[in-house]
Amino acid sequence: MAARTNVLVLAHTHLLEAIFPGPVRADLESFAHARYNNLGRDLTESELRARVPDLDACITTWGSPRFTPEVVAAAPRLKIIAHAAGTVKPFVSDAVFARNIVVTSAAPVIARYAGEMALLLSLSCLRNLPRIDRALKHDRAWHLEDLADAQTLREQRVGLIGFGATAREFAALLKPFRVELLCFDPHVDTTALASHGARAAELEEILTTCKVISLHAASVPSTRHLLNAARLGLISDGAVLINTARGALIDTAALVKELRTGRFSAALDVFDPDEPLPADHPLRDLPNVILTPHVAGPVASRYHEMGRQAVTNVRLVCSPRSGPAAATLSGAVTPEQLEWIA
Repeated sequence: MAARTNVLVLAHTHLLEAIFPGPVRADLESFAHARYNNLGRDLTESELRARVPDLDACITTWGSPRFTPEVVAAAPRLKIIAHAAGTVKPFVSDAVFARNIVVTSAAPVIARYAGEMALLLSLSCLRNLPRIDRALKHDRAWHLEDLADAQTLREQRVGLIGFGATAREFAALLKPFRVELLCFDPHVDTTALASHGARAAELEEILTTCKVISLHAASVPSTRHLLNAARLGLISDGAVLINTARGALIDTAALVKELRTGRFSAALDVFDPDEPLPADHPLRDLPNVILTPHVAGPVASRYHEMGRQAVTNVRLVCSPRSGPAAATLSGAVTPEQLEWIA
């Protein structure tokens, strides 16, 4: 009889319950010997290293320690690191890929809900929803004279900056609105864009002509402050800027300066350089800004989808039939992708 797969799950306390509820744990335990982080806190690197010598798979999530070369060297059997959260950049080192250990992330799961949030924020900005809500609750105003500037999403020109999984989910949700979809992403060819109903465009065209501009690019050195003062100045009056990606894509000081003019509105779920956003930050006082506290990903009731995906990937890789190629797994990450994915 073949030995059972040894799996370590690093989530603990409330995250363990949310990402790995009973049915998901039962699925994992149906084919693997599962061990859980019972310390009630994140493991340190040394604690992880002590637990990996007999592991075939490790399921990580937010707060997990890094798989340094020392940890990898201590895990000769390790075949897969399945990350039940978003970016894997803080958790994997070059040593992981040098050993051909498969790495997957839950980015495809998170993308579904981040795309949904981008749609929600777009509609809320276009229809002036926060301003209407405040007026009705605090000023008791039933009709606002300045609501003539409310807009619809239908048949607008929408620009996507970055065309990864989140942007593609957003693009799918936009189809009923019959928008004209433009995209700036040097890593995606025109054929892939066309298959999602988009066409390639330069960044300047998107900024100057689109009613909705939605950021979906990764935070890498080449995209830091991609929207600097000069480019923010190109955004047309009455436009809507959405950021559910990474705060570092925008020069925040320059954004505040532009938003204070009232030329356009913004909805921001991510911030740079500080999260949480400081209590006295000027963004908090601007009436043409919607702020959400980095919650564009899945709601808690859907966290189990990240655990389910991780368990499925572990099963496939650790199957006695030696599993599929990494590229066929949901959320597979290659070392080349680390240069341009979130």
